[in-house]
Amino acid sequence: MDIVVRNGTVVDPVSLEEKRVDVAIKDGVFAFVGSGAPEGVRELDASGLLVLPGLIDTHMHFEHRVGDPYTVLKSLLLQGVTTAIGGHCGEGVMMKVYKDWFSQNPVLNMGFMIGATTLRKAVGADDRYSPATSEQVGMMEPLLEENLHEGALGLSFGLEYAPGTSRDELFRLAQVVSRFKHRFISIHVRYDGRRSPEAVAEAIEISKRSGVRVQVSHLGSMTAFGHSRDAIGMIEQARREGVDVTFDVYPYYAFAARIGSAVFDPGFEQRLGKGLESLEVSTGRFKDVPLTAELFARAREEDPDAYVIAHVMNPEEVDLCLLHKDSAIASDAVLRGDEGHPRAAGTFPRGIGILRKAGLSWPEAVRHATSRPAEMIWHRGGRITEGANAELAVIDPDSYEDRGRFGAPLTAPGGVKWVVLNGVVVVEGCEIVGPPSGRILLGE
Repeated sequence: MDIVVRNGTVVDPVSLEEKRVDVAIKDGVFAFVGSGAPEGVRELDASGLLVLPGLIDTHMHFEHRVGDPYTVLKSLLLQGVTTAIGGHCGEGVMMKVYKDWFSQNPVLNMGFMIGATTLRKAVGADDRYSPATSEQVGMMEPLLEENLHEGALGLSFGLEYAPGTSRDELFRLAQVVSRFKHRFISIHVRYDGRRSPEAVAEAIEISKRSGVRVQVSHLGSMTAFGHSRDAIGMIEQARREGVDVTFDVYPYYAFAARIGSAVFDPGFEQRLGKGLESLEVSTGRFKDVPLTAELFARAREEDPDAYVIAHVMNPEEVDLCLLHKDSAIASDAVLRGDEGHPRAAGTFPRGIGILRKAGLSWPEAVRHATSRPAEMIWHRGGRITEGANAELAVIDPDSYEDRGRFGAPLTAPGGVKWVVLNGVVVVEGCEIVGPPSGRILLGE
């Protein structure tokens, strides 16, 4: 065997069991799971540790090319994430560009979505407040189809960022996706705050009309203003009616968005119920500068791509979304160089920690970061079983915790002893080791 992990407790998120067994890896797959594994070229002693399936992040961002653009991937890997899906919220590039970027430094396994805003820009529909014309949508449709043939896993919308997107555009593009097997649509819904139930209803309608699975992005950050319970009820009802709707959640009570985006258009204080005192600029030339009305206006004009962290969400509602049995933990990780939101480096230990404190067992908590997201994206990972691709994380259950904070977002978590990706040890002692070993995930 190439690698044998001995004496650890393997966490199975499907059977919800914890078993003291050995895990042996040969040629990049799990070759043996049980007692008394054959000798390995490399032996890892996991005594007193938990052996988890590689974690899966179904919603992160890889499109920013500021500083080291692979920092966000490295931050995920250090948490135990072995598979991630980028290109959400309507943003990103075309598949050929993604493939080129990824091949330069394949830090972990990755798949990519095609952003609707990216398609809009490609056909000249640059005004985010105006609908694309029928002719422009007609040009977007074959462009989307081409990228799906290239292996894109689906289509993403960022409707709050592109509020002019028409329902005709939504449904026509969704119909293109419906012609492909095992592809999905992710939606950053049109409204947060008081209108979020209306926006969730729109996402459900897209799935109902097209038959395509729709993943509602970061449900907590959109609805945790008094509306999370209603939104969850709507999703549950839709699922009972056979509508294929899923959702992801990041376990923080503050969101991040570009200061120049439509999120911060006039009236945002009334919509979110908080004002400038709840905002902090986390990147760019106005970073850490206390915001006055004048400085806020200047920053929107002079540095519109700077990210603002908004401490505005109701913690109890975010936790309500996270604790739902069908939720998937997802980071929504986005960095500009080494600046941004601590969710990039801390989402998974933090989310699993919240679930554990709420009384879930380790398998129940880990399910939200492994088998559940795997189900949502038709991924074969998420479980340690013989014949499966060898992705796992060995953690110390007593010290696996997020350590990043607002102002220091890239502090790596504690408690990660080893991460194995595609049969290669890539993290050891909370540090990345060895060559990049990731693979690109392409739609069938």
